[in-house]
Amino acid sequence: MTARGIADPALYAARLITERAERDALAADLVVPETWFFRGGHSLFDRLTTFVLSRKAIARVLSAPCSTGEEPYSLAMASHDPHGTAPGCTIDAIDLSERNLARAAEGRYSASAFREPGPDPRRAYFRKTGDLWEILPQIRAAVRFLPGNLTDPLFLQRERPYDLILCRNVFIYFTPDAKQRAMANIDRLLTADGRLCVTPAEADRLPAGRFVPEGPTEFGLYRRNGGEGGQPKAIAREPAAPAPPATPPTLATPKEGTLAAARRLADSGQLADARAACEQILRLRPGDADPFALLGVVHLAAGNADAAYDAFGKALYLDADHVEAISHMIGLCERRGNAARAAALRNRLARLAPPEGT
Repeated sequence: MTARGIADPALYAARLITERAERDALAADLVVPETWFFRGGHSLFDRLTTFVLSRKAIARVLSAPCSTGEEPYSLAMASHDPHGTAPGCTIDAIDLSERNLARAAEGRYSASAFREPGPDPRRAYFRKTGDLWEILPQIRAAVRFLPGNLTDPLFLQRERPYDLILCRNVFIYFTPDAKQRAMANIDRLLTADGRLCVTPAEADRLPAGRFVPEGPTEFGLYRRNGGEGGQPKAIAREPAAPAPPATPPTLATPKEGTLAAARRLADSGQLADARAACEQILRLRPGDADPFALLGVVHLAAGNADAAYDAFGKALYLDADHVEAISHMIGLCERRGNAARAAALRNRLARLAPPEGT
């Protein structure tokens, strides 16, 4: 309002309604543009690539929001066949800010966009132009950039369903109503056997019972509850006597069934109850690595990487060869820039779980 010399909110609201350029200028100031290539780790994009390449036809992918394009381009690069001519998927990338979309379509990035630890994609997929790096045409051709609002009931109304929807770092900003409208669009746009990717911190914002984790929770990859290729189904509930919702989960004797119960709570997205269950187990068995490892997974799913690092560290102190704790700790060490420890853990994991066929 200050930039436009308007003091009356009603007059500014009228300008927003009538002037598209003003709406985009406001949106550009409100949206969070923080992103970089392979954000979330190369292992995440390797996992996404495995899924898209497993489809019978070229997979359709939706990235919403896409900001300035680093996320959809990362997947296009990860799924690209170096001996072929095109990536293994087609990607629609959507954002509210047309300013961000214009930058994405241009495909030129500064060095700060390449700050994710791991292999640097610039040598294979970019060319230097002055102080910037320009993405190669064959990668750019795999991504179609479109303006859109994920909470609009008419969002991508005419598009066919997608095999994979990347919807990361957005639910944390939504009001309950906006989240509900966004999820209705995702339900409509995701194939029955498709995958939804969010951040671990947003897992508890998914509708209860509608999605189940696909693989380690640190990837934030989910499929519909109902199995491969099937329509979503209602969650089966075992007959049980009613109990107050606030009552902590009842655990069995110190060894029988307690950890499995805690894991079921975690898998169903009941992170607070799962954490409480792990802590109760640890009061009974403080020298057991397994509940510490599960507690680390729960903290990861809740977006608390520091607490996860501490829990996995305790698990490895108790059991240096704990495969689950090692696997998660590798990614956490890489994100902290501790490449030496990550490499040592990766070597240990290779000795414990050699590749199939060896």
